[in-house]
Amino acid sequence: MRRRLLLIALVLAGIATVLGVGLSTAVASRIEAWKLRPRVLAGADTFETVTVTERATVRQTGEFNGAPGDELAIIDYAAVQLLNAATLAEEKRLELDGPPRSRWTPASRLARLGGTLVIVDTGGGIDETRVRELDGTERWRYRPHNDIPASSLVTADLDGDGETEFYATITINAVRLDATGNEIWRAPFPAGRIAATAPRTRRDPGWVVADGQGQMVVWDETGTRLAGVTMKDARPVGVIDWPGGRYVLAGGPALRAIGLDGTVVFDWAVSNMTVIAALPVLLEPGTPPAVALIAASPPETNRWRLQIVSRDKALLYDELLDTPTELLKARGADGTDRLFLDRASLLALRQR
Repeated sequence: MRRRLLLIALVLAGIATVLGVGLSTAVASRIEAWKLRPRVLAGADTFETVTVTERATVRQTGEFNGAPGDELAIIDYAAVQLLNAATLAEEKRLELDGPPRSRWTPASRLARLGGTLVIVDTGGGIDETRVRELDGTERWRYRPHNDIPASSLVTADLDGDGETEFYATITINAVRLDATGNEIWRAPFPAGRIAATAPRTRRDPGWVVADGQGQMVVWDETGTRLAGVTMKDARPVGVIDWPGGRYVLAGGPALRAIGLDGTVVFDWAVSNMTVIAALPVLLEPGTPPAVALIAASPPETNRWRLQIVSRDKALLYDELLDTPTELLKARGADGTDRLFLDRASLLALRQR
């Protein structure tokens, strides 16, 4: 009888242990899920989000109307809607013509060229790199090799003459094209892509930043190579101008601002996440730009984080997200930037 009671006691103890472990695991999982719930962690009292559109559209910012300041373009494959980036009021609506499937592709970008809006097909290493009118008429295409398209094509006005030029990467070169698609210069460059550009200022020449085979290369707008920096665990994602100089923003285990000599002048880590995107954002006139960044968790966690960090490393805004988000910014006529969050819906993140 005693043996039977002992056996029953052991069985009950085992069940209690299993139930206890299961309960502890469930509680731990709930606590972890609660910690990872999407929410604003810091800055809710100084920033607010405003919904711009919930339609499934392509969103882009840039100087599209010829007047000072950038606009916000909402593109739905049939038309382009231009909004004032500050007020979000519609300024103009333009129709897209031509075959529906070729009106707009994931690699298409809107640009102002010769006083009119055009569609630039950037290729992405697969499709054609070309410039088209809004009605689909092709102005020109750039394919220097019959079997291999350009791996990247971006528009910029780096020399500040008011005319758009094009920068591309092909097989073993970086290239500058004029507004008609003719090559201006070539510079040796291993396979890669253009990661960022920055216009000429009184202090610095224009920058073309490319990422290829573990090395970041920077040229000026004339094709002169300014630097080549080995990037072990980082990739260039942008350029920032601070009072102390111009630097490349690099993502990876931490956000870093790197000089042309490879010196790191700023670093910011996001716990257990990888920085995948960053933009300089001028929030107030006369102040150094802050950095808006997106960091991603390991795939199994499925979380992202949006932060805005000042030059002196003050955390101005911090939000935990459960969906991938792309950062867009529009430079206003007053020189300050408007920040937009591009995901399923498009949100404006602005100071209260």
